Amino acid sequence: MFEMLISCKKEVSIRCGKDEIRGIITNYYPTFRLLKLNNVLIPIELIEQIEVLEPVLSSVARSQNHRENRSLRLVAQGRHYS
Repeated sequence: MFEMLISCKKEVSIRCGKDEIRGIITNYYPTFRLLKLNNVLIPIELIEQIEVLEPVLSSVARSQNHRENRSLRLVAQGRHYS
């Protein structure tokens, strides 16, 4: 899943508790269960939500894409993240 986000180089918003960080995921380290975003390593266990951000669109394109949900749901070690 993370490889797709890395290869498409789309900007994402990652929420961990009260904190939110925006940027492009550049690396995924499966051995350590870490994501690298803006030169910050984030443990996957702390991620509550990953949202793919869309570029600024015209109002017509925005209304067409409004129905699509860009959030990803994560499940890790029996815990459910949304």
